Amino acid sequence: MTLFRLLAIFVIAGATAFVRPAAAQSVEINNAQPAATPYRTGSLIRPIPLFLKNIDGRWSASLSGDIKDPHTERIEVSLLNKSARVLTDPPPGGRRQCLTKMKDRSEFGYLECNSAFYSVNTGSAAAGTLIRGVLSLGILTAADAASGNTAFTVSLDQAALDAAVVESNALDLAEASAPLFEYREMFAKAISSQQLRAFIATFENGFDPESLIAKAKEKMPAAVGREEAQVRQRTIDAAQQTEALRQQEIRRQAEIEALAEFRSRLQPGDRVILNVRSGPLLIGMAVEVKPPLVYVQWENASPAMQWVRIDSLTPPRR
Repeated sequence: MTLFRLLAIFVIAGATAFVRPAAAQSVEINNAQPAATPYRTGSLIRPIPLFLKNIDGRWSASLSGDIKDPHTERIEVSLLNKSARVLTDPPPGGRRQCLTKMKDRSEFGYLECNSAFYSVNTGSAAAGTLIRGVLSLGILTAADAASGNTAFTVSLDQAALDAAVVESNALDLAEASAPLFEYREMFAKAISSQQLRAFIATFENGFDPESLIAKAKEKMPAAVGREEAQVRQRTIDAAQQTEALRQQEIRRQAEIEALAEFRSRLQPGDRVILNVRSGPLLIGMAVEVKPPLVYVQWENASPAMQWVRIDSLTPPRR
């Protein structure tokens, strides 16, 4: 099914009694060739973004739009609870208030301050000057109008938003668009070769309005090459880790053997260190060796002479 034919379904859905395109699509696919994997729509959890355009006082819904246009609003529709949310940004710079000059979307962007779905709060300095998202001079003085710095606050006008959603058939368009958004989202998330194969198997013999199957196949060699390189790298890393552990064990064993040899050959006059976990480092000289004990004269401890176990002594550090 081409994108043009899918959009045609959207138009028909808005003009007549709404018929879910999934059913029509299913009939068309079945008449042609069955999909390799059953394509299940309606599983999209992420809300669907739409544009609402006010033309001659009436709202219409669209998948595209220009938010710099003061007559265009951006919303998202949840298919889970059939609710809509306005996708405006808060006032810039962390401000809590709007300024009258913020009506200019080309400079300040799409804000709560210039949306038709936000109303000026009662008591605000600019109250009564916001008309369906377009600020007018209203009660402002010439100085206020010149500076554009009159501050005011706004609140969401839920009734206006709900009315626009109903008038534009936004919910119908969101439901009709679900397959397209699922299709795009699945392609965007298809990074691995397994994900790409799953995408191709799901859509190859049916719904492919933007020819993403071909793009998925183009991405496959790079994905396979990347994964093979990752496998090779993991093999190299594992071998290096194994060798590092082997060398560490060799060093540890050599230290154990060297320490055992030192203790077996300990003679009076040899310098020693008392191997303790806490306290100051004790350094001394073996005076008499009677395994398993050694009589040591300490250089930095009191009493200066002490019998200690031979297995607690280590050679001086180099």
